[in-house]
Amino acid sequence: MDTSKLRLAVAASTMCLLLLPGLGAAQTFPKGPVQMLIPFGPGGTTDLMARALQPELDRALAGSVVIVNKAGAGGSVALAELARAKPDGQTIAMTTIGAQVLQPALRKLSYATGDFDFICGTYDVPVMMMVKADSPFKSLADVLAFARKEPGALTYGSSGQGTSLHIAMAALLSRAGVTGLHVPYKSSGEMVTGLAGNHIMMFMETPAVATQYQLRPLVVLAQKRLDNFSGVPTAAELGLDVRGSVWGGLVGPKGMPADIRQRLEEACATAAATEAYRSAAARLNNPLVYRNARDFQAFAEAEAKAYANVVREFGLEEK
Repeated sequence: MDTSKLRLAVAASTMCLLLLPGLGAAQTFPKGPVQMLIPFGPGGTTDLMARALQPELDRALAGSVVIVNKAGAGGSVALAELARAKPDGQTIAMTTIGAQVLQPALRKLSYATGDFDFICGTYDVPVMMMVKADSPFKSLADVLAFARKEPGALTYGSSGQGTSLHIAMAALLSRAGVTGLHVPYKSSGEMVTGLAGNHIMMFMETPAVATQYQLRPLVVLAQKRLDNFSGVPTAAELGLDVRGSVWGGLVGPKGMPADIRQRLEEACATAAATEAYRSAAARLNNPLVYRNARDFQAFAEAEAKAYANVVREFGLEEK
């Protein structure tokens, strides 16, 4: 083949490659560290599960995934930042029920539940009411007896106004016919500090937090008892129709190229299936519930509709 024909062949091949949708983006992604925003401070379930996934996601992408904690406004600060980010896959977030579903139901924000590209769901964990190991409360009955005897004296924390932890506790106390004083914090780590300093008496969180900080769980908001907490009764067993969980997964800015979305979803599936991630989740007592991008989006949108009704029931909307 002469030189001119060779040049034409190379040019034609290059043009064909360029015309393949998204191929260039797929070959160059990631273009450096991928930033994973966490909508709460260190120490809570979202942060712990993100840090368990991060090294495996890092390997699956053959790049670098860097965690950035962005606490504030019940998680909405981080997701508002994500919604503004360039949709190139270089910025993603480990979202959770509070930031993704509850905050948009509570107030008018710069984003709504569906204003993102969903990548994968990675966990779905029941919450438990828990107290300090040396608390005088040994059971839910003790808590309710105190609340009835000392109206207004019961205090509980959450990771923010209108978060799933706040709503779960409010719903449980309401169903039991008592009230408590809500003290919002920015993270579960801060809640633990408040509990240790006797600024609050209890809070709702996941088994991982109870295990990590050696707290005493009193009741679990699930359909059945948890394997590693078989001595902890469910709310249903105690006659209270209340369920609550903290779920999470990865989302990105709306409008990411299809091939980059696919690359992230495949990397997430690979990371979530590793023995290292599963072992980390098992140590945290956090059940792994993987959802692909389509299923995760459908699940989040269904949750948004359900919790919008709960928010209205408890009059939590900002006026």
